Amino acid sequence: MFFKRRSRANSYIEHDASTPPRSQSLDKYDARPGSSRQNSAPITSPTDEKHIDNMYPRPSQDAAGQGYPRAMPPAGAPNSGLPGPTPSMGTGKPEPMPDLLAQAFNAAVRPYTEKIEQLETQLADLQNWVGQLEQQRAEVHSWIDKRGLRPDVPPSIAKIMDTTTADSALTLNAQLDRKITIVNFDLHRLQDDLNDSISSAHFASAMLKFLPDIQRLAFLPTGPRHAFDLVLKLGGNLNSHGGLDSADAGDIAARREFYGRLDTAMVEVVQRRFQEGEEWNIQREIKRIEKTAAFLASYGVKPYFPATLDLMRREVEFHEGPAAGAGQNGGPQGSPPRYQ
Repeated sequence: MFFKRRSRANSYIEHDASTPPRSQSLDKYDARPGSSRQNSAPITSPTDEKHIDNMYPRPSQDAAGQGYPRAMPPAGAPNSGLPGPTPSMGTGKPEPMPDLLAQAFNAAVRPYTEKIEQLETQLADLQNWVGQLEQQRAEVHSWIDKRGLRPDVPPSIAKIMDTTTADSALTLNAQLDRKITIVNFDLHRLQDDLNDSISSAHFASAMLKFLPDIQRLAFLPTGPRHAFDLVLKLGGNLNSHGGLDSADAGDIAARREFYGRLDTAMVEVVQRRFQEGEEWNIQREIKRIEKTAAFLASYGVKPYFPATLDLMRREVEFHEGPAAGAGQNGGPQGSPPRYQ
């Protein structure tokens, strides 16, 4: 048996030896006229390669590169370099529809978000500026304290310094004490240069200028005890001025007025000192004031801190009275706060 291949598409035709050969005489009936064979185009087989290429043109290499991306080979598979299978159009997920409501909301909110960002930037700049101002203020306050000018600053600046500076009571007390000492020394030196005594009225007016700063000191924490000593120092400066032996009526009247104003200021200082609950020897301070009062009374100058002495004595009786009563009656008695 022999096989003869006519074309790629056609199947093989078997030629059996047992089959009789076709008669040559029949070929003349199968032959077509010569004109028909010459004029007609050769009939191509439907399975011919050229016919298949014309019907289904193969995409070029460039066109193939612009299509769908090649599928990645699985892990471990050899890379043959051949393009992967083209994905089907129907297997991909559809793109989600745009959210028109969210887009409209973002468009409406965008001006406000930009304004908020702008305000946040301005706030950061202002905070930086405030920090610089606070640093400059601290430097100015330090410069004032180094020169002992805290008692001379305006009330608005004094209030800020007293609330922002640590140990403001100690600082103000030290500067006031130093300033009172300097003024008292200058007045005595002026009196020596003039070879004449300065009147008690002028001396008292110079000392009374420190009362507002002393009252300011009394309102600071731990300030009342310092203010108490400064008020007594003002009275002692006038006492050391002299002129008591002159028995001048005008001089004595000026001294009484000066001591009266000191007494009014001292009452407020003592009240605030009691309110702080400070532990201090009231009896010793009473004896100190009474000793000076007895000295001035010998020259006709009286009274000397009468309201202050009365307040301090009543406070001593208030604290000592319940204790004495408890010892006599044998029952405990409380002592409520006197000043609220």
